[in-house]
Amino acid sequence: MVNGGSMAVGRPFRRTVRQFLDGQYAEGGRWMYLLHPKFAQTPEHYIRAFLLLQGDLQQLFDFIEPDDQNLATYSFRTHGLLLRACVEVEANFKAILSENGYSRSGNWDMHDYQKVEQSHRLSAYEIKVPIWRGMEGLRRPFQAWTSSQPLPWYSAYNASKHDYGRSCTQADPSHWPFVGPA
Repeated sequence: MVNGGSMAVGRPFRRTVRQFLDGQYAEGGRWMYLLHPKFAQTPEHYIRAFLLLQGDLQQLFDFIEPDDQNLATYSFRTHGLLLRACVEVEANFKAILSENGYSRSGNWDMHDYQKVEQSHRLSAYEIKVPIWRGMEGLRRPFQAWTSSQPLPWYSAYNASKHDYGRSCTQADPSHWPFVGPA
């Protein structure tokens, strides 16, 4: 159970996939627990949301070249993409926590969601945009959690969400969780 802190690794946790000792995800058929109906509630909705975001990002790259030189480019489209990406991150964190027994009264926030770092080690993951030109196509969106710092892209999301008039420039690719500087 997640309440109060850590997730032990003594059993498969819902919405949690780990590599096996051989570095693969399919060792000897032990991955089959992923197919169990209790592994995740409505996983197809989360996958569909991801695929829509991925398609919209690819479409945006038809207009904004994925290049270090364009990291400061912003528009209502980049703003919308940042908002939707962050909403999906929140939805996934909430699903992971709640389906593994975490509960707390009131609205959950990034302090709650950061508990997922203990089980998923997101700070160690990298994302590479294969068509990116320049040095900023490799990203570690949760790296700030290694030093218990706020996520810069999530801060940009909150700033642009609550005061777009003053913070609209923060909805640029440099603040996206999936591309730009870490």
